[in-house]
Amino acid sequence: MKRSEKTEKRIMQAALELFVRKGYHGTSIQDITRKVGMTKGALYTHFRSKGELLLRIVEEYRSRFLGEMMRKVSAHGGTPLDKLHCIISFNSRFALENQHMCVALTFFTTELNADEEFGLALKGVYQTYHRFVSQLIRQGVAEGVFRQDLDPDLTALTFMALHDGVLHQWVLNRFHVDGKQYVRTFRSVFMQGVTA
Repeated sequence: MKRSEKTEKRIMQAALELFVRKGYHGTSIQDITRKVGMTKGALYTHFRSKGELLLRIVEEYRSRFLGEMMRKVSAHGGTPLDKLHCIISFNSRFALENQHMCVALTFFTTELNADEEFGLALKGVYQTYHRFVSQLIRQGVAEGVFRQDLDPDLTALTFMALHDGVLHQWVLNRFHVDGKQYVRTFRSVFMQGVTA
């Protein structure tokens, strides 16, 4: 990785942590430069604006989380139920290693949904995620692995909502909750609800 790429990753990580803690609007460029230890001018050689920085973080999420999860699940053999288990396992591991990135989209959506530029980027990520999970549910219904009365689109939205809520509560309670047991509980509750 080139030196400029490393610097950009450092800036993005610092901004991500601040955006999650203080909100996008509550974080200034000065907050970011102070955390990274650079001047505003140096930051602006990498990113034209705080908005561009946010969009790069969203794109990083799309690539590192969503893209990688979809590749891994698509390559995973077995039934749609096995693939849904794979999604939960991937998401759990990713959340442990990338806590701020995992909760960021939920936080950004709440704060920035009304902003046209950011709202479209965030919705695009969620729509891709939704289509992927919905197709998996649809396949499971067709194969008789999942309940026949399930609406794949609504079930996918429910999965995503539960997943976001699980991440949010884990951030709030991670020092008091056994993470593995928490994931097992989520897995059990959701899977019992969809399995034929």
